[in-house]
Amino acid sequence: MSQFRNIIFDWSGTLVDDLGPVVDATNRVLNYYGKSPLTRDEFRILFRLPFIDFYKEVLPGVPMSDLEEMYTDFFDESDKSVELLPGSVEFLDRCKGSGLRIFLLSSIKNDHFKRQSECLKLSDYFERVYTEALDKRIWIKNLISDCCIDVKETVFVGDMKHDVDAGRSAGIFTVAVLGGYNSKQMLEDSDPDLLIDNLLQLSDYLFVK
Repeated sequence: MSQFRNIIFDWSGTLVDDLGPVVDATNRVLNYYGKSPLTRDEFRILFRLPFIDFYKEVLPGVPMSDLEEMYTDFFDESDKSVELLPGSVEFLDRCKGSGLRIFLLSSIKNDHFKRQSECLKLSDYFERVYTEALDKRIWIKNLISDCCIDVKETVFVGDMKHDVDAGRSAGIFTVAVLGGYNSKQMLEDSDPDLLIDNLLQLSDYLFVK
């Protein structure tokens, strides 16, 4: 039986693989300003949250409002697909069947989340959804307060150093999933409570009989 009663998920790189359209849209923004495109691996090395810090590095001096509008348009136009990551549905079903309260905390645009979650049939899993959370270290505390959850009974699952930092700042057990936006080395350096290859491994950890 799991010691946890609440589970908070990141979205991109944790439950779904949306790196295709994200990298595509980012490269189109870079191209507009005469910058060289990034490979998927280069993007994973450079990208970080809050994403304003990433754009300050790759496009210094460009207003964030302009970048956000342009990125959103390019993302919506991208022909790259968003797909479920291995084990996502199975693990969500296991959490739901075990009575865990399930929440989402993500920096994704709200409209993008709605379209993706409806298309992938994940909308109904979450008790409450927090999107456009630019600094999760702040938003995770809002979630805890709003939803009256005990941090000692809560786990936060993400794929980036920022997710680990956010969970730790709130006193929550942190789980980092490989294969998303950050490399293995970056996640190891962030020192999560648990580092896993995929969500099926987390199922084995949380629901040991």
